[in-house]
Amino acid sequence: MDDLEEFESWHEDLMAWERFQDELERIKGESAYEDLYDFEDKSLSLPPETSTQSDAERCNNPLNQ
Repeated sequence: MDDLEEFESWHEDLMAWERFQDELERIKGESAYEDLYDFEDKSLSLPPETSTQSDAERCNNPLNQ
């Protein structure tokens, strides 16, 4: 194998690696974007917390501070 063939081989490997990295970043980006929407959907659909204490009682309770 001469130098030009070796260079072409390395170049092809590098290009394949870069395509792999680009695809991986795209997949991670989509996943992060979907996770953000899942989080927003869940936070909007959570039922309100119920408590026997009023807001004023919770603010004045020294155990909660």
